Amino acid sequence: MAQDMQDAANVSAELDAMVCDLIGAFLDDLAAGENPGVVVAIEDAASNRYLAALDEDGEEACLEAATNFISEHKMGLKDEGLGRIARYAIGYTGCVEIDGGYHDALLVSFFETALESGFSAYVLYEGMGAGDGFMWSDPEPAGEETPLI
Repeated sequence: MAQDMQDAANVSAELDAMVCDLIGAFLDDLAAGENPGVVVAIEDAASNRYLAALDEDGEEACLEAATNFISEHKMGLKDEGLGRIARYAIGYTGCVEIDGGYHDALLVSFFETALESGFSAYVLYEGMGAGDGFMWSDPEPAGEETPLI
């Protein structure tokens, strides 16, 4: 088994829950026809969580702001009752190429301090705004990433 797949299998229950919550909320918004922009979720070791949605600039600017937010607040957000960041996830919409075609996808990057590398995944979706007609796939791994903290 490749090293990155071994590391990804060692994701904690806390990181898994945070990423699943982020994906679930994002998919609910997309089903309702709303795109929340770039969403950042951070947690400390006690699982205190803080969420921020960035959507006032273009997606690239918001993605850069999200990565900067994590790096700049790695010691936590005392005003929000959040200690040093132990794990984070960033979610945003985009597309992935599969079999020569492009498909709408929710892209997620995530990391926790117990891992050697950050990881990314994607969830394909169709029918934004279709409510009960909205469809999505299971998350698929997209590779390793350099951690932000």
